[in-house]
Amino acid sequence: MIRDRGTKKWVAFMMPEHIQSLKKMMHDSQKQPRPILDELQIEEMERLLQQSLMQGTLLEVTTWKSGFFTKKVCQVIKIDVATKSIVLLDEFNSKARIPFFNITSVIEL
Repeated sequence: MIRDRGTKKWVAFMMPEHIQSLKKMMHDSQKQPRPILDELQIEEMERLLQQSLMQGTLLEVTTWKSGFFTKKVCQVIKIDVATKSIVLLDEFNSKARIPFFNITSVIEL
């Protein structure tokens, strides 16, 4: 039976710049475009954010930044209209400021 090293043997033939560019290409290929939200979705998200601010309900907020989505379970503690952002308190009791533009989805828990 032949025991082959697989792709390990090819690493020695590649320059570090080539390996770095391959890793960057893999990272860039996983990026997703920002979804386009319609007016009803934006109004529903605003309603849920206001409800969380007033009543302290928990929300699952999905944000988009640089091609990647992240989800947080949190509670809204401040809506800052001047900076167009919201301040959230997540499940680890740490505060985070998120711009309105980065929010793609809000779901009530």
